[in-house]
Amino acid sequence: MDFERASYGPPEWDLVSTAVKLTTTGAVSAEQYAAFCETYGTDVTEWEGYELFAGVREFRMTTYAAQHAATRPEWRGEAQYRVDCLRGRAGAPPWRWKGIM
Repeated sequence: MDFERASYGPPEWDLVSTAVKLTTTGAVSAEQYAAFCETYGTDVTEWEGYELFAGVREFRMTTYAAQHAATRPEWRGEAQYRVDCLRGRAGAPPWRWKGIM
């Protein structure tokens, strides 16, 4: 068993990962996200801490892309695009971020 990513904290942190697929990257549709919320029983985007947690998640996703772009030239454009998004140079979300790895 691999516990590298195991942690203890608020359940909202886990839910934010799914929510940003709607609000940040557009990787899931509104219908898919609504079904997720119905099944889970809550919509984390309505939580008062959502913007903060989503911002942290977006930053982590961006630094992850930048880390891999350092050794994978084909990912440099995506890493730069994510930085541009977070700095307000790529319009409003959802942005169309591509998967890394």
